[in-house]
Amino acid sequence: MLKNEFEDIIIQETPYYKNLEKRYRDTINFRRYYWVLKRICPQDNFVKYLEGKKGKELVYLGRKIFSLQEEFVSNYLTFLDDETQVTRWEKFFERYNKTLFEIYERFVGRHSERVMIFEIVNRKLLRDLLTKYIMDKNVDKKIVISERFGKVVNQLFAYIRHSLAKFTPIHDGLISDSYEQLPLLPKCGHNETLKLLANKFLGKGLPEPIFSAIYRNIISLYYTRGKKEILDSIAKNRTLDKKGLIEIFNSYFFFPDDQALSEILEALKNQARAMVGDIKLRREKIEHKMLSIRSKIKDITSSLADNLVHLTEDFSTEESIENMIKRLKRSLVSQGYDLKILKGEYQVYLEQENSLNAILNFKLNDLTKFITRNEWDPLIILLFEPKKKFDEEPIQTVIKNVMGEIKNNQSAMRVMANYKVGGFLKEKYNINMINEKFYEIVQDVIEPFVKALLLEEMIDYYPKLSGVVSSEGIRYLGEEVLAERALVVEKDIRVQPKRTGEEVRLNISRYKNLVSILVYDIRGSTFMGTKLRDAKKESEIRNLFQESMLSAAEKYGGIPIKDTGDGGIILFAANHYDIKNNKTLVPEPGNVLSVVRSSLQMVKDAETFVEENIHKYKNWFRDAEERKINFEGITYATLPPSYKTIFQIGVGIASGQYPKEVYLDKNAFGEFDVTGMLVREANFYSKIKAKGRSTIVCDDATVYNVLLNVDKFSFLSESGLRIDPMLLDTEQGLEYWINQKVSRKGFILDLYKIFVSDFGQEIKHPGSIKILVGVNDIVIDETGEIKDGKGGRGKFLFEISTELGR
Repeated sequence: MLKNEFEDIIIQETPYYKNLEKRYRDTINFRRYYWVLKRICPQDNFVKYLEGKKGKELVYLGRKIFSLQEEFVSNYLTFLDDETQVTRWEKFFERYNKTLFEIYERFVGRHSERVMIFEIVNRKLLRDLLTKYIMDKNVDKKIVISERFGKVVNQLFAYIRHSLAKFTPIHDGLISDSYEQLPLLPKCGHNETLKLLANKFLGKGLPEPIFSAIYRNIISLYYTRGKKEILDSIAKNRTLDKKGLIEIFNSYFFFPDDQALSEILEALKNQARAMVGDIKLRREKIEHKMLSIRSKIKDITSSLADNLVHLTEDFSTEESIENMIKRLKRSLVSQGYDLKILKGEYQVYLEQENSLNAILNFKLNDLTKFITRNEWDPLIILLFEPKKKFDEEPIQTVIKNVMGEIKNNQSAMRVMANYKVGGFLKEKYNINMINEKFYEIVQDVIEPFVKALLLEEMIDYYPKLSGVVSSEGIRYLGEEVLAERALVVEKDIRVQPKRTGEEVRLNISRYKNLVSILVYDIRGSTFMGTKLRDAKKESEIRNLFQESMLSAAEKYGGIPIKDTGDGGIILFAANHYDIKNNKTLVPEPGNVLSVVRSSLQMVKDAETFVEENIHKYKNWFRDAEERKINFEGITYATLPPSYKTIFQIGVGIASGQYPKEVYLDKNAFGEFDVTGMLVREANFYSKIKAKGRSTIVCDDATVYNVLLNVDKFSFLSESGLRIDPMLLDTEQGLEYWINQKVSRKGFILDLYKIFVSDFGQEIKHPGSIKILVGVNDIVIDETGEIKDGKGGRGKFLFEISTELGR
């Protein structure tokens, strides 16, 4: 497996990708309606094919198929307006039929499920196109058009399926039981759709107004078969809030009656009570920590203030006072950072507790607000309900009230005359016969319609007829097309080759939570010492610089471990507060974004240090051998190269598992100390130099952890910085995002404006460690381990910066 293949697997597990998947595959609605479809058609082969899907099947339609279908709708509508143009229509249809079959055949290949996918997505497109063209027509005209279209489209696709069946096994029972029983209906509301089916109803023995009135009278608004799934979801949920409840209820086709709702409410409250107790304990711990920090801030301020007074009274150099002030600032920033994090955690727990307390006060009516009803749901419920025997008097009344709507429709009146029976002083109808006809229509018309609706909830197409697709939507589609997780009709896209054999399941979760070691190396420190020739001054200046570095590290939760003289070692862990306060020596793994941000802050502060102190170079280096250098009025740009390197830094970051790859303990002097491969690797990376600038190099574990924890990222490539994807149409945008991914040289953490670029590879053999740049024989085995051709273990390396090309 190559690096890009490995990263593609990681990308699929990132929260950003998961959110895109949830949105553009409409996973919640898909789960809900697949659950329904499976119960209506449990043995259908296509339904079984859909079972493994996480969301809607996505299909990208090239311009050719899109234009062809629009041309078909336009031409047939023209023919219906003037049927003397039959020759022109037949000539077009012959060409259309031939072209569509060729496209269909190329798309299907030997994949039998694609026969269904192609037909469903094309019927969905035709429905959308028809809707656009006839939206201003009256109902009677729409009925004629949809029925004529239905006959042509049904015959067309039946012919194509029959022709393809010679080469590919086709299981099209679901098509026959749904679309082929119906006209091609435009998209419209519930009531208008029933009117468009009026001829189907009448042909089965009931006028549409009669059917609709009875349906409204008898339909139940309750469906409780999904109760077990709802209860299981509540039991597994660890963040009960409004958004979570909506998602739980909308993931299943479930409309509870009072009894089922009461059971669910009780389960919710039991779960909420347990969670409130746990959150209160967590809040109390945070409150204790915040009190401790506030007390420590006062002690630090008081102690360092006294030290500043003593230094001022025994004044020797500015640097000693500056060091003390920086130490005060660093201590306050560190405590302030911890306090800020704890306040944030406290607020989150407080909001969660308030949300849970609201659930504990729920009444039945409050819970019903989280249940969303689609206008078609009553029709689905009608399919699930057992047949009811109508109550005589209510239905007689319903029919009587509706007869006025059909009195001018002779066909409808003749049908209703068949149900008339003698009545004392008033007209009556045979309710038993009407009862039978009603359920015959449910079976022969409503069920096919519902099946067709459900099939269209399983599949979606791009580009949208409106032409409006968000940049993120196009990006997600490009990602899926490239990996062959989305299908393409009439558009040549070079997809990534799939691995042969059984799919490998890599343990990506090992990157999700890590601890990090940051080692920084101060460039030019030896040169500075030789030029200063003053050990005391050298110590003061180095300490002044170190305070800047430690301040940047502690600002993001870093734990200073060791001053190496010409640099330092910093540990980053999720429980940094407890480690710093000697509560534990066991680092907790977590999101290592903080170490990345800290490293960038260190580089920035190193540059700021030079800018703020360059005017002191005249004093610092006045005894230097090179007296010819005039520091008066000098700027960084005009410094000699050897002096420019002073206070540049090299930062190395390595992340991994505790205690296997790094171990924290107290040394013989009672101070923190770390050992392990991460320390050696981070130190190795910190020695990497670039001409004229500081460097930050990290390992792959650091980058992959960040990707698995940030809300958004994009791919780093030169084209991405020259093109605004918002200016591209769907097809151009698709090609743009695919090119971005294929040609990527790293990643961009968009929300933080951080560039992460490919750097090279580290390879370890017994007794040696080296870095490779360029072409190599590095591969990833099936366990996720990176190795070279000789079996050496390694890592991919990345460079981090806030500017491209640094």
